[in-house]
Amino acid sequence: MIQEADEATLDIVTTALQMEGYQVCNLTDNNENALDMIRRYHPKMILLDCWLRNNSAGQVSQWIKSHFPRLPVVAFSCDNQIEEKYRQFGFDDYVKKPFDLNVLYKVIKKQVRKRKRLHPVAQSA
Repeated sequence: MIQEADEATLDIVTTALQMEGYQVCNLTDNNENALDMIRRYHPKMILLDCWLRNNSAGQVSQWIKSHFPRLPVVAFSCDNQIEEKYRQFGFDDYVKKPFDLNVLYKVIKKQVRKRKRLHPVAQSA
């Protein structure tokens, strides 16, 4: 699931992730339907733009974590200090803008693997 304020960046990231075989759901900037969308689509992770119109990304990350504590939330930011701040805002990781697609893929794969380790699918007997 991706929340990105800039439509051009959203299109690029969506296309790039789809080309890698990921199913992508876009979250609106107003975040009013985030909880419903997360419940409906069961994303493996959320890529959250740190620039939001109505709320701080830190608040949104903490809100998501309060409802879905094991859902990885990755900061997507052009903030020069995101490397120092991402944990204090409740993010699991970050991708700094401008971004390299290989870095984006690496962070996403790491978070998806981490979630799988924490929530293995029950094997049938």
